[in-house]
Amino acid sequence: MLSQPRNAMKYIMLMNLTDWLVSSSVHVIKLDTFTRDSHGNMGLVHVREQHGLTWKGIAVSKADIDEATTLKEVGVGTSQVMNYLTQQAGGYHNVGFTHKDLYNALQRDESGALYNLIWSDSTSRSDYTCFGDVIAFDTTYKDNLYGRPIMPIVGVNHHHNTIVFATAIIADETSQSFEWVLQNFLEAMMNKSPISVITDGDRAMQRAIKSVIPYAKHRLCSWHLSRNAQANIGDPKFTASFSKCMASWWTTKEFDIQWHSVVSEFNVQKHPWVIEKGNTRHLWAQAYLTGHFFSNIRSTQRCESMNASLAIALKHKKTYLDVVCAIEDGISRMRMNELKTDYLSSHTKPFQITKLVDLESHAAAIFTRESFHVFQDELIRETLYRIEA
Repeated sequence: MLSQPRNAMKYIMLMNLTDWLVSSSVHVIKLDTFTRDSHGNMGLVHVREQHGLTWKGIAVSKADIDEATTLKEVGVGTSQVMNYLTQQAGGYHNVGFTHKDLYNALQRDESGALYNLIWSDSTSRSDYTCFGDVIAFDTTYKDNLYGRPIMPIVGVNHHHNTIVFATAIIADETSQSFEWVLQNFLEAMMNKSPISVITDGDRAMQRAIKSVIPYAKHRLCSWHLSRNAQANIGDPKFTASFSKCMASWWTTKEFDIQWHSVVSEFNVQKHPWVIEKGNTRHLWAQAYLTGHFFSNIRSTQRCESMNASLAIALKHKKTYLDVVCAIEDGISRMRMNELKTDYLSSHTKPFQITKLVDLESHAAAIFTRESFHVFQDELIRETLYRIEA
């Protein structure tokens, strides 16, 4: 049985929201985690105990905050700020806080009100180290306070489940706001750039990606594209044909032939949306994306599922502090589910259904349950082949 979370940390969140300053104590529960002993047995060990760390509470003085703020305002990076404060204090053990407390960034407008905000805790940054090759984000969901977009930056873990690397609340959907988010996101992640990015196709977002992470392979969300195909053309048969073109594992030459055939069949050669999609086929057609790693993510639906939960959780929230807390609660539930999945993968054995017993047993021992099922499906298909003399 999972034990109850046993450690909590309290920190003070200060945000200038419209015309008032909010100062509130927030309890953030830190969950226990599983680890293996020297014999490979699973045990419940707190992550800080595992790494020889103990929590003594955060003691960020006003002087430290003022000094850090001043350094940030003149362009000093977060890591450099932390190094400077460490030297001033005579060592990390005397600082009283960690990098985590500095990896929350906000931007104010001319009146001092909140403009853009992004935050990412240590667990999210650790997840990004392991699973940050592919990220997805969109701004479909708007908060119910001022209609500002909430922008979760998500990925997928070894259980094929959604994980949140960071969350942003932005003032608008301009390329400047997106660039600010991505720049601060990269700084929080020690400037590790993702290999691939999946977005909803917003043009300002595309410009920001080209500016901040130009070497990342950009893919447009298949779900948004199919929906837009129906909205623009209005023919379900065209939408079905378009979706087939989008998902099929053709060569680029085969795709071009099929695309021309579909466009001619439905007589949409001059439709602006079709022309634009034809010109940007390298962003959405599987034929042009083959060979690039996307961790089996084709859409931003992982963001959409989180947005659906947020819509319920934020229905009666009155302040941005409430919004942040609701988002953190949702992330905590996701992490608890991951712990449960970790436990099941480590303490139970899946059914073996092929005659390749040794191979299947080895895969079951080293893969998470979801990854094993993917492998098992491939193994079943392999048994259908035979060698002809």
